[in-house]
Amino acid sequence: MPGFKLVAVGGTAKHRFPRGIKWAFPPGQVWLVLRKIPRDTRWVLGLGMVGAVVGILLWSEGGFADPATAWEIITNVLITLVGEYPDKPKTILGQVFQLLLLLFGTFIFGALVGKFSSFFVTQALLQEKNMQVFNDHIIICNWNEKAPAVIHQLLQGNQKQPRDIVVISASEIPQKTEFSSQTHVYFIQADPTHHATLQKFFAPQAKAIILLADEDTQGSDEKNALIALAIKHLEQIPHSQRNIHVVAELVNLDRYRHLKEAGVDEVVSARDYSSGIIAQSALFKNMSVVYQQLLTYTEDTNEFYFIEPGHYPVSWRGLSFGELSQQVSRFSQPEQPLMLVGIRRGDGAILLNPKRSQFQYLAPDDTLIIMAFQPIATLG
Repeated sequence: MPGFKLVAVGGTAKHRFPRGIKWAFPPGQVWLVLRKIPRDTRWVLGLGMVGAVVGILLWSEGGFADPATAWEIITNVLITLVGEYPDKPKTILGQVFQLLLLLFGTFIFGALVGKFSSFFVTQALLQEKNMQVFNDHIIICNWNEKAPAVIHQLLQGNQKQPRDIVVISASEIPQKTEFSSQTHVYFIQADPTHHATLQKFFAPQAKAIILLADEDTQGSDEKNALIALAIKHLEQIPHSQRNIHVVAELVNLDRYRHLKEAGVDEVVSARDYSSGIIAQSALFKNMSVVYQQLLTYTEDTNEFYFIEPGHYPVSWRGLSFGELSQQVSRFSQPEQPLMLVGIRRGDGAILLNPKRSQFQYLAPDDTLIIMAFQPIATLG
């Protein structure tokens, strides 16, 4: 054809038309013109076009003269708009407009589906955006038969100042209905080994993170080691560096070193504790009751509490353990007797009822270990 050329531009073949041919509306600008029309106006125009097509179909098929025919035509229009192809109209004009409706209905149906999808996605994003910001909370990773008792103990120990408890488990937790009335307990189904999951629920701002043994996983200690590594990685993120306190349940005693090297601060082995309690209960009758009371948070039992530096009188520095015991007893009340049972040194060493050779005087970074019926954080 004279004047028609096929030109390669940037690796893509384009048609070059003769100079005499001009587009009244260049195809590339048609969509730009439509985009400038307000969205509500576009919907009105679209519905108007559908109404016009329906009117033409009623006229061409004789629907204005016969109500039964009109109803059949309207029914066919609705079927066509949802993407189905009903009975063909009798006239050629009706068949043409039915095809137009079929094409137009595909766009309308897609637009409606997109609207609904956008609505639900937006709601999900808003819900995530408005997710509660946790701080000074306790995170429990994984789930096993001990988890409900752990949550109950945490709730009991923080009655006066409720603290949020966030449970993160990769598997579904059927027992969570047990805590449906607890407004400070949250259950999240996600993988706690992922850095993003821990960061999303503010692990660097947590008071402590508990790693329970995942009974659904064959290598529960190895999984907890991965979680601990992910937690310690969060400490290296700029502006969120913090020594996150991690407590992990140990199943296999041979994995103790693995958990410590992964960054776990405290490794708890139920097997170790149970064997010691069993042995002492055999030597001293009812000794198991003593441990049970010390490990249970209730209003009628004693628990251990830490009194950090700055929360007891500065004048106590330099006092011996016996002198400290006398000072602590001065703050006792009839319904809240206090007893000094030990010292936590600045390096983390725990000294219970220490001998003179173990503890000479109270240092500025030492913490008091108090036994009391109710939570206590300050003396003096």
